[in-house]
Amino acid sequence: MRKLIHVLFIAVIILVPGQWAGGQEAPGGRRPKVGLILSGGAAKGMAHVGVLKVIEEAGLKIDYIGGTSMGGLVSALYAIGYSADSLAALVATFDWDRLLSDDIHRRDLSIEEKPDYDRFFVTFPLQERKVKLPQGVVTGQNIENLLAELCSHVHNIQDFNQFQIPFLCVSADVATGEEVIHREGYLPGAMRATMAIPSLFTPVKIDGRLLIDGGVVNNFPVEHVQEMGADILIGVNVGNQPFTAEDEVNFLKVMEQTVFLASNKLTKENIKLCDIYIAPDITGYSSTSFSEGDSLIARGDRAAREHFDQFKLLADSLNKIEYIPYAKPSFEPLDSFLLSEIHIDGIENVSGKLLTGRLNLNVLEKVSPRQVSEAIDNVYSSLFFEKVTYELESVYDEVLGPSVKLKIKVKERRGGQLMVGLNYNTSYKASITLNTTFRNVLFNGTKLSLNAALGENQYFLARYEKNNGWRPGFVVDLKGQNFDLNIYTDGNKRGVIDYTDMGAAIYTRSIIGKSYAFGFGGEFERITLKPDIGEVIPGKQSDNYYNLLGYINLDTYDNRFFPTVGIRFNTLYKFINDQELNSYHFLRMEFEQAARLGNRFTLLPRAYGGISTVDSSLRIYQFYLGGLNRTQRKGLLPFAGLDFMEQSGRNAVVLGLDLQYNFWRSNYLVLRTNVGITTWELEDILLFETGFSGFGLTLGNMSLIGPIEFTLMRSNLRNDFLFYINIGYYF
Repeated sequence: MRKLIHVLFIAVIILVPGQWAGGQEAPGGRRPKVGLILSGGAAKGMAHVGVLKVIEEAGLKIDYIGGTSMGGLVSALYAIGYSADSLAALVATFDWDRLLSDDIHRRDLSIEEKPDYDRFFVTFPLQERKVKLPQGVVTGQNIENLLAELCSHVHNIQDFNQFQIPFLCVSADVATGEEVIHREGYLPGAMRATMAIPSLFTPVKIDGRLLIDGGVVNNFPVEHVQEMGADILIGVNVGNQPFTAEDEVNFLKVMEQTVFLASNKLTKENIKLCDIYIAPDITGYSSTSFSEGDSLIARGDRAAREHFDQFKLLADSLNKIEYIPYAKPSFEPLDSFLLSEIHIDGIENVSGKLLTGRLNLNVLEKVSPRQVSEAIDNVYSSLFFEKVTYELESVYDEVLGPSVKLKIKVKERRGGQLMVGLNYNTSYKASITLNTTFRNVLFNGTKLSLNAALGENQYFLARYEKNNGWRPGFVVDLKGQNFDLNIYTDGNKRGVIDYTDMGAAIYTRSIIGKSYAFGFGGEFERITLKPDIGEVIPGKQSDNYYNLLGYINLDTYDNRFFPTVGIRFNTLYKFINDQELNSYHFLRMEFEQAARLGNRFTLLPRAYGGISTVDSSLRIYQFYLGGLNRTQRKGLLPFAGLDFMEQSGRNAVVLGLDLQYNFWRSNYLVLRTNVGITTWELEDILLFETGFSGFGLTLGNMSLIGPIEFTLMRSNLRNDFLFYINIGYYF
């Protein structure tokens, strides 16, 4: 009988709204409750924010809210106080590419990890001597920690009925296929579970169950919001639009259809339960259209505005039954809290000192949620962990009063990693680059990496290292390389030398912060030269060298290839001794800076150069200018307008200035200018009588496989233009 009365009441309000203009007595004598249900739909779920804007504008109070997947995320944040405007601001400011991946900001990486970050585009875990396929492409590291920060002000609430708006979301048990309804527990965990799209995100373990995206079983959970006590049901559906065999589809649409296939029948039934049903027109958008947030919100706004009069009349009619002042969702952010305890779960092989040192948080001090998130990111960026997440737990002490226990959960990297990169460039031709990395080998906190570049020009590096922060650690290198050493005279190539070196080095390293390192040590090299083209040397020659070295590195670039902020400074000094006890000095220096000019322009001043005292027999420790390769090998330096290694000498100076324009998404135009000089005698550098200049224009794209660059360039030493190509990460 009660249900029948409510049905009649809803019909009168919605279908015959004029009957309620006079404020007649409500059936049943109480104010009916309004429930809002938001469907899943990945990026398309951002349209929900536009609907919320219209509902707020109408002054309609929502009594219950629930959703699945992206609808679960939006409804959860709305339930804990985020208004439609604040949600729209979050959508606009989020770095979606990073959030929906496990990527680490380059500037957050420790300096010894940055070279590998700049070389490889795909990573596979290695366990038990074989490549292991992961549970999902993304572990959810970045999105989980963002959710923890966004929900920090309700960390002490475990019952979702106690939120400003009672809330639920839905996930699925991957083992049993059962639907799981989340109405209590750790809110960020529930949010992460409801959006765990199979194969894309790894499942989430909660209470012993392995959970995935609720869209698999119930993408539009209208019936569950009704069970919470909602009498009037408003549903917003941005779920998949089924296609036919005749439609043009791609693998993303196939995956989306597969995910929602089982729940489509239930969705149709739940649509019938809605008293107001809204289906925004999202034609042309896909589940990955995260960069189209503003227009998706506008689509949601447009669809909801067609129901504005219904929302307004419903709000007015409900208030005539029982007046409840409308309050837009809002909350007081958790500014700071007293940290009383840090509990770490999951540590086995990694040094606890490494973890606590990277956390840099002290108990019995006040910290903010942002500081905690940054500390967790800092631990994760060590790369010793597959995942690092946290929870805040409220505690009370008679002496300390209210405080927070920080519960950190880590998952150590097991086995190793196989990383793969591809590259083609005009200077070094095609190559495939491979890396295997193992951590905690022999000693905790160590890293063993084996690197190889396979192609026309080979390179090999085996490195064993230990990072002790500012306290000296150590690095042991075994390395070898082979490439063609071009010999030019007056701008004309007159020969090619086949160059090979093999060697070993051991040196110290101290790292300050994440971006500054310095050290010194010793090195053995065996260098072999043999003529390949032309009579540039009399025959094959091999020599051994025993070197002392010292170096300083600074790297705060946000992107190695198209930076917008940061500095790179590298200096290397070698005291070279040959087997006949002859001694030489070699000093190489590089400086680059990225200075942002507005949103799209970046100015990049550069200075390269070096001083060497080697004789003509030790050719590799001379300086060679030309090409746009960025490899740091002995005396090779880039110079726009010259062919690879076209100008050489014992001493070199290059000054450059680039203007970079980010004209669309990850696409760039770079105007390059530089001047330079090479000399045999140091004093001739100051005269600059034989200086030269060059310029170039690069069209570049930062793609999934690395940078793609096409450069047209010329110098005053040539009568023709040169074309330079780079595709992928170089080694």
